[in-house]
Amino acid sequence: MRLFGVAALMLLFTGVSAAQDWFEYINRDDLFVINFPAQPNIQETTYESEFGLDLPARVYTVQSGPARYKITVVNYMDAEVDDLRGSVAWAAWEIRKRGGDIQHDGFNANDRIEGHQLHVLYPDNTRLLVAIHQYARRLYIVEATTPADGTPGAEFQQTLVIIDPQGMRVRYELDDDGDRIERIDSDIYELP
Repeated sequence: MRLFGVAALMLLFTGVSAAQDWFEYINRDDLFVINFPAQPNIQETTYESEFGLDLPARVYTVQSGPARYKITVVNYMDAEVDDLRGSVAWAAWEIRKRGGDIQHDGFNANDRIEGHQLHVLYPDNTRLLVAIHQYARRLYIVEATTPADGTPGAEFQQTLVIIDPQGMRVRYELDDDGDRIERIDSDIYELP
């Protein structure tokens, strides 16, 4: 019986220790900050836009046991305005086409930067939580894939911070109609 109690305490402390391993990852090239459980693998790739353009993109991925945390940043600098304006809807459509039981599909805002959020449950009980935001001609697709008995991925997607080239957090104040009226002075992120 005592052995069971010791084992339970070890698991508890191991879980606390694992949670403390997460750190703030700052990326000045793609202008974002997000919490990762380890240094991400970075892959240069292309992303096909709704209008069929192959746009430059980077995928930042961490596999942590059965969970995978990923952010894809797509550069829309050379895309037409209509392609850019539809980029969030297009990315959500691409996620939906993967299948699974969509449990949430709706509006999301991060620092008052509008976006979209999806929660998908797959037949093997794997969960996918997605947040999609577009700002300054960059599309950010944040995905957390976790097993049903694992830690939900919401804490990952909720840590996304978009920064400007000076390292300042991009955050806005809204008027009564929900329109942006001014940028709020905020945190500055320095590279370590």
